[in-house]
Amino acid sequence: MSIVVRSLVRLYPDAFRERWGAMVEDEARGTGWKSWPNLVVGVVDMWLHPAVWPADSPAQRQRRVATMGITVALAAWFLGHLAAEQAGPLPAEGVRETVMHGCTVLLLLGIALVAPLPRPTPGAAITLLSWAVRRLAGPTALGTAVVVLVHSGVDADASPPTLRTAVLAAWWIALGLGSIQIPRIFTGVGADAVVPPGTGRLRAGVWTLAGASATGGATLLGGSVTGTGLHPLGAGIGVGLLLLTAVCAATLRDLRGLPSAH
Repeated sequence: MSIVVRSLVRLYPDAFRERWGAMVEDEARGTGWKSWPNLVVGVVDMWLHPAVWPADSPAQRQRRVATMGITVALAAWFLGHLAAEQAGPLPAEGVRETVMHGCTVLLLLGIALVAPLPRPTPGAAITLLSWAVRRLAGPTALGTAVVVLVHSGVDADASPPTLRTAVLAAWWIALGLGSIQIPRIFTGVGADAVVPPGTGRLRAGVWTLAGASATGGATLLGGSVTGTGLHPLGAGIGVGLLLLTAVCAATLRDLRGLPSAH
């Protein structure tokens, strides 16, 4: 039983564990298995609220919120790209397609607003480059292999089903890994390499991301349930985007009490 408690506590963010991990683990052991659901809820809650993690400075909190914003933006882009590849939830042309293109523009703007800026020093450039190579080498190699294979004359539609499935799976895995690894670059580099955005720019960026996710989610969900028939994948993607909107809303609430970094 103590192994389960210890494993759940390890899922909390490092900053939380360093400050309160031992206390939470002791209390959970005293309660027994009844504490497990609360620990799971606590883990999810903490990861969704990086602005309230223990921090050494406001700048550290702002860098964490910036990383959360980038993660939300890339997740929304991935879901939107997945929806665009489906025939059901979006028509080949029309208002919905225009709306989704507008959402992509908003996501790019949101990323530009929340992204930390690199310090103008050679050391910062080397640090960022090394972290980018370390995190993105795998997804880049996998995606490049898929592109080379497709453009080498292999007809995916005429290929055996197994090969076609493998190529599609490799492509989506590469995109998914890239979306996961890009935020990890910003969690790896420190204050000596990047400058976090100010609180005002963070708020503007998160508001922009919330608008993009809400618009895209509502568009996809509406198109998936009001058309000729229910499109489960499109509806699921729409719900996912709306959940990302809720994450943005929670972050905006947390930002109200976040002081500016000096």
